[in-house]
Amino acid sequence: MFIVQKIMNDYFQSKASLQSKKDRTRAAIIDSAINIIAKKGFQKSSIQEMAKNAGIANGTFYNHYKDRKSIFEDVANLIAVELVKVIEEDEVKTKKPVQKLINSTKQFIQRSVQVPEWGTIFLEAADFSVKLEKDISRYLIKDIKSGIKEKSFLVKFDNFLVKQIMILVLHSISHQLENGIDKKITDKTINTILRILNYKQ
Repeated sequence: MFIVQKIMNDYFQSKASLQSKKDRTRAAIIDSAINIIAKKGFQKSSIQEMAKNAGIANGTFYNHYKDRKSIFEDVANLIAVELVKVIEEDEVKTKKPVQKLINSTKQFIQRSVQVPEWGTIFLEAADFSVKLEKDISRYLIKDIKSGIKEKSFLVKFDNFLVKQIMILVLHSISHQLENGIDKKITDKTINTILRILNYKQ
């Protein structure tokens, strides 16, 4: 577990190890920001802490980011990309819309709680980032529409439907981050989503 956690703590630095010094420094700032923000929350995190944790001077931080908000937005979007990768991989392998929705929701929740720093930041960012919500929900929207088209979901599509489902997913992640990973909670979440979509087997 320690080795896995160490890899995740340096995740973006590992990805940038063969890139330019500028890219490696930026990756160090990102990993540092993830660590600090996940522990303290965005509002209580400071640029000084992020820079110190990354092993750089404050001035170097400002060469890459103009303020605290810009690093938080970048971190949140990068985490969203990594979380969505899980969904993208499954979308290619799975044919049926219902199974796609089940698999992608399950994997998204599991990945968010298995890397708690990512899940914590994702939850905080989801409160105010419209772009983040769009990135995460685009596959959900696609699978719901496909399921309605093939008459597996007996509902009329609208944006409120997507919002309801996103709230359930966020709540499931939040509950498991607070109380520990629980497969039963993930399964309950998926079953509730299927009821909302009026799933016809």
